[in-house]
Amino acid sequence: MTRLRHICLMTLVCAALMAHADGIVRWLEMEHDFGTIHEEDGKVSCTMRLVNDGDSELIITQVRTSCGCTAAGYDKAPIAPGDTASIRITYDPVARPGEFHKDVFIYTNGMPRRSGVSIHGTVIAQPETLSEFYPVAVGAMRMTGASVPLGELTKGRKRSSYLTTLNTSTTDTLLVSVQGTKPYVKAAAAPDTLPPGKVGAVTVFFDTRLAPLWGLNIDTLTVITEPLHPSATALAGTANVYVMAQVLDDFTQLSDKQRGEAPGIEVSTDKLMFAPDALTATVTVTNTGKKPLELRRLWTAEPGVTIHCDKARVKHGKTATVTVTVDPSQLSRHLLNGQMTIVSNAPARQSIAIRLVGEL
Repeated sequence: MTRLRHICLMTLVCAALMAHADGIVRWLEMEHDFGTIHEEDGKVSCTMRLVNDGDSELIITQVRTSCGCTAAGYDKAPIAPGDTASIRITYDPVARPGEFHKDVFIYTNGMPRRSGVSIHGTVIAQPETLSEFYPVAVGAMRMTGASVPLGELTKGRKRSSYLTTLNTSTTDTLLVSVQGTKPYVKAAAAPDTLPPGKVGAVTVFFDTRLAPLWGLNIDTLTVITEPLHPSATALAGTANVYVMAQVLDDFTQLSDKQRGEAPGIEVSTDKLMFAPDALTATVTVTNTGKKPLELRRLWTAEPGVTIHCDKARVKHGKTATVTVTVDPSQLSRHLLNGQMTIVSNAPARQSIAIRLVGEL
């Protein structure tokens, strides 16, 4: 047993000596803030230094960056105990407007085997890049778009989306607000105080439970920016943002029996033709199912087009007549090329589009 204790003790001593003999990494800098930089000025670089606090030579075996926009160079020579070495990190801001945070991982033969440093900053885009990535101007702030398409949503669901914003000023902090929200559409700027060169967002929340219309809902929000400290050079501005969501019923939970008893819908045509001497056309809607068919909404976005239906509820096997009339004086051109949408409670075809065409 004494011999075994002696062997274990010697093993521990050797392990301790080997650990002590390793190079030990100690960073003098672990992060660098480039602040606000301009894309047109090109690449920027910084230097991070490390000290070998061990009793053996330290070798940097590999350096990896988190993306191709960041590069790192280093001295491959061994670092003697007590000596200092450095790595040079370069960031390319071209076509990368907004805030950035990048990590660089350094591998050595010492302890720790892997360590990390980071760089961050904000890129002010040149005009060409701004127009590409942030096409909508709101004073000194720019946004990635002027519409928020939320797609199809079943009744009862909520969905959110956002537009990215960028304060293009290098000196002015902007106050950002959103007006025009409704009970079913909420929107907010985050942050609502946007520092120079920083990125933010306008976030939109849509609640279908409170939406007033079946089918397509289109709502307009107004984004407003004002400088925190008004001056002759500070730019305020406004821009409209359009929120779009298609609200449909949720029939996914219906049983086979319920589907068999549900209303069905069939239309007499999928295209209505108009002419100067034929400004009115009709389409017949038939209930091919068992339960009553509810025509929940008939609508079009075309100006000068009116829709009338002789009934909103159609019994089994019965029909309804939809009459569409065009006023050519309300058209922006003499060519009509649009559509009318019928939204119903038929599970198989909730939304049906009928083309509206003609030379008027």
